[in-house]
Amino acid sequence: MGIPGKKLTVDLSTQTAKVEPFPSEWVQRYLAGRGVNSFILYREIPKNLDPFDPQNVLVFSGGLLTGTDAPASSRLHVSSKSPLSGGLGSSNVGGGFGTQLAGAGFQTLVIRGKAEQPCYLLVHNGKCQILKADFLWGKDTWETQDILKSHFEDENLEVMTIGPAGEGLVRFSSILTGRGHAAGRTGMGAVMGSKNLKAIVVKKEGKRTTITRPAREAIKRYNQKILKAPRYPLFSKLSNTFLISWANDMGILATRNYQQATFKGAEQIDGRKMIKYVTKHKSCSRCPVHCKAEFRIPQGPFAGTVGERPDLEPIIALGSKCGVDDPQAILYLYNLCSRVGMDVLTTGSVLAFVMEAYEKGILTKEDTDEIELTWGNFRAMEEMIHLIARRQGLGKILAEGVQKAAETIGQGAEQFAYHSKGLELTGYDPRGLMATALGYAVSTRGGDFTSVYALPEFKWDPRKGKEEFGTEKAVDRLATEGKGLLVRRSVLVSAVLDSLGICKVPALSLIGDFDLKNEAELTSLLTGQEVKTEDLFQIGERIFNLENLFNLRHGKGTPKDSIPEMFRKTPLADGVARGAKVNMKPLLDDFYAVMGWDSQGCPTRQKLEELGLYEIARADVP
Repeated sequence: MGIPGKKLTVDLSTQTAKVEPFPSEWVQRYLAGRGVNSFILYREIPKNLDPFDPQNVLVFSGGLLTGTDAPASSRLHVSSKSPLSGGLGSSNVGGGFGTQLAGAGFQTLVIRGKAEQPCYLLVHNGKCQILKADFLWGKDTWETQDILKSHFEDENLEVMTIGPAGEGLVRFSSILTGRGHAAGRTGMGAVMGSKNLKAIVVKKEGKRTTITRPAREAIKRYNQKILKAPRYPLFSKLSNTFLISWANDMGILATRNYQQATFKGAEQIDGRKMIKYVTKHKSCSRCPVHCKAEFRIPQGPFAGTVGERPDLEPIIALGSKCGVDDPQAILYLYNLCSRVGMDVLTTGSVLAFVMEAYEKGILTKEDTDEIELTWGNFRAMEEMIHLIARRQGLGKILAEGVQKAAETIGQGAEQFAYHSKGLELTGYDPRGLMATALGYAVSTRGGDFTSVYALPEFKWDPRKGKEEFGTEKAVDRLATEGKGLLVRRSVLVSAVLDSLGICKVPALSLIGDFDLKNEAELTSLLTGQEVKTEDLFQIGERIFNLENLFNLRHGKGTPKDSIPEMFRKTPLADGVARGAKVNMKPLLDDFYAVMGWDSQGCPTRQKLEELGLYEIARADVP
């Protein structure tokens, strides 16, 4: 396959940068993006390495199609050993940085070592400079970008930067580009901060390739499928924010730290209510959806606040999960998290956790510096976000994430610290969605929906479910039958899209085929080498197995594929799925069987030989 740029390796300890050709065999085996990142991490990070050790690598890779004319091909993948979970660190981000990095001629940026003083990178004219960042240290993410654009007198610069939280090694720090595009999950900003690296700047350069007529026609067909999708009008206006009410109606809306699955204020925080604050719709590179938006609050306690509209998951994290029904407060808190550089999903989960601890009397005002952490108290949330970012008071404990914070607080707090493999769960209560529950358990980065994207569970009809997975029960959200095949399909498709650099919103939320036929056609025509759907599925399987091997090496694999006990033992108390709980064993047994793994969830020698992974993985396989 063709079109990858070069590999840029920067060693901050020795202050050197090296440009090399991108190995063609990497493309054949892993595509680019997430796949190549996972291979580099597995090859280079030894067992027991502390994530903040300079030897930890931080990798930025555009997808194989990032920066081409493929629709919605703006995605960049960021990977390292996670300081939050201790396992696979993995985050995906849109905006313009990935496209600009590709335009500068680079597919992958590998960062090693640690600078003695704060620094930033300037990538331009086929090389990389390591420059002093003393004048940027302490600035928030928005300020940093504004200063750099002014410094270089270039508004077209693309910048990825950390904020004060990343500088202070908050374990769920994000890396931001633009006002609201975040490589948020698993703490990649903290790794960047541990290396004294404040920002990466890429100056605009030429296009990568010209394309053929067949490629243009394929691009047009893909665009048309997006535009004709039934939910396109909603997504182009509201993004996925309209799904707040849907999740509430389904009885899966995480509320007050999962104590309920419905929220009385759901209608108030639904995107249909927030649209009145939107001033401008925006899009990532080459994407026809335009799901991003800028807002301004004209009046009220947050009058004058401007920023980026959050999507579904951040609204749940800072809204229903914490008992907040004020849309203005959610808009404000979301952009505060972006500015200080903290993953909004973990931040909301941490705040919900500490609110429940306060409600139960485990924490008192004496522990919280007199902050009343009651449900819905968004002013208390604002104060605590600042304390976390500065690692002050209780914020120093919460900056470790819910797993470590619960261990420190004790007194039974572990029972409501909801995470999988150290990463906090996202906004859907798993008791009402069995494939999502399984996805939370087996996701290679922890308690997450986006890296699995098990949409067929509630998007496909029974006929389609039987046709694709052998049983109508596969798309019955409260049944366990057929979920192994459904989640296998979902995780492999997700891995491929993250490695191609194509956004999942148009590919899965809108088109929703989950068969990779469109993507195989685009890849073939844009790279000049035929790629079949079965090739892509095998690459996705190779990537997912390799990520599991990484987690096994670092103690985050079997027997840790699970979800918190509460979801397995306590039935839902409200909503249309009332009484449901998760029976994890049959779900895992089914998934392991269809993956060709052993009964403990470990890839077998036979499976690894089939995928061409055994020789590099034999030390980690029993």
